[in-house]
Amino acid sequence: MSAPSSPSAGPSLAGRIAAAIALTIAFYVLALVIGVGLIAAPIIGWANGTGNIWLTITAIFLGGSILYAIVPRRSRFEPPGLRLTDAEAPGLLGMIREEAEAVDEPPVDDVYLTMEINAAVTQASKGRRVMIVGLPLVELLSERELRGVIAHEFGHYRGGDLKAGPFIWRTRAAIGRTIDQLSEDDGDESWTQRLVRLPFIWYGKAFMRITAAISRREEFAADRCAVERVGRDALISMLHRIRGGAAAFDAYWHNEVVPVLQVGRRPPVAEGFKRFMADEQVRESTDSFVADQLKAKSDPYDSHPSLAERIAAVEGLPADDQGDSTPAIGLIRDPQALERRVMEGILGEDAAQFEPVDWDEVGVEVYGVRARASVEQFADFLDGVTIGTVPDAVDRIPATAYELVERDTDQQPYAEEALTSVLGDAVLVSLKEHGWELHAPPAEPVSAARGDTSLLPMHLVHALRDGKLSADEWRERMGELGVADLPLGARAHVA
Repeated sequence: MSAPSSPSAGPSLAGRIAAAIALTIAFYVLALVIGVGLIAAPIIGWANGTGNIWLTITAIFLGGSILYAIVPRRSRFEPPGLRLTDAEAPGLLGMIREEAEAVDEPPVDDVYLTMEINAAVTQASKGRRVMIVGLPLVELLSERELRGVIAHEFGHYRGGDLKAGPFIWRTRAAIGRTIDQLSEDDGDESWTQRLVRLPFIWYGKAFMRITAAISRREEFAADRCAVERVGRDALISMLHRIRGGAAAFDAYWHNEVVPVLQVGRRPPVAEGFKRFMADEQVRESTDSFVADQLKAKSDPYDSHPSLAERIAAVEGLPADDQGDSTPAIGLIRDPQALERRVMEGILGEDAAQFEPVDWDEVGVEVYGVRARASVEQFADFLDGVTIGTVPDAVDRIPATAYELVERDTDQQPYAEEALTSVLGDAVLVSLKEHGWELHAPPAEPVSAARGDTSLLPMHLVHALRDGKLSADEWRERMGELGVADLPLGARAHVA
């Protein structure tokens, strides 16, 4: 591959290690001075005959808390995902070895596959290198873009970033433990706790700003390493795709996958994400998000530069004419099998209890089951209600919610929202029990369909409650569809 002539540049390794060591020493000196000082002060007071029992207990407790917090903890490496073998991903592991050789770095010892749109490098132990690659990331990118990601990660190895990292991570953890030790979960703290905690908060903020600035410079240097391998255009394309794809995958995971997992079913994640990303509204939202990110600037505490800053740092480099390449997922032999195994790792020892379910079945097998459980739980509220009389049930929501929360007005809005959803679920169940089909494809609301007619029960009930749909309009619509007399609640079930 052709490479731009500009060398990657970043803060010197010696300078970063020196800064990390200096910051670490400064923190421990601060903590020791305050901790030992707090313990010594009352002892000196008692020796001089001016001791105070309350001050003694408080000072020794606070000083001991600080000294306990700064004791280094040994961190144990926990495999972050599925360890890949050449039999499972020969192309991917081969590409990783090629990039190690290209920057004259030792190859990684282990590669782990996760369910994230992300990649990272770390060290499991002294001298043992680990790379983490997200399966959705491989699904998202082209081979050339993925090579750019891997080259970026090896840029961190080449720059020595992981040599200074341990000092920073351990000190950051020690600062966090110290502040936690001097804090109360319920916020009920004495003025002495708050006073003693202040120096550590101030130092922690300064530490985070300094180390975040170092980290951002390391990211710029790693990006230059990627440009050397795949060219400027591939890096910029990769940055766009990852930023938008990561945000979309997060929404997809929490709004589409998690509800399915919550009822003990396991959907095909990759297939669902493709369908999710094919939705026009999702594409528009993703494009809008990336456009906003291109206007954003880095926060002093950000470990990575903003998208705009990363692109600006390489835009002046020569363009390349390498074009696009094939999808990176071809580097893995059986993506579906690997996805199942990665999900088994996420679900843990209960993984065998999660039965597979196709997205075309999610409407009935997941949302239909959840709606049925909701209907059974609120059978009294739904007793005697038909689809045509839902407006009357909506009118009863405020009073029912008020009694449901035992007249707690602060909780009443939440109860009203829950009862509105119950009515939507009840309409969904009633339609399903009378021959309508339920659908819940990724990125779309749960719907009930019969022939060419489709209804969004949850959306319609909420519109009715919010005044966006009148009671007369509801009754007319349901009458036209011939479903006004269908019962809700227990009587909805057709034997």
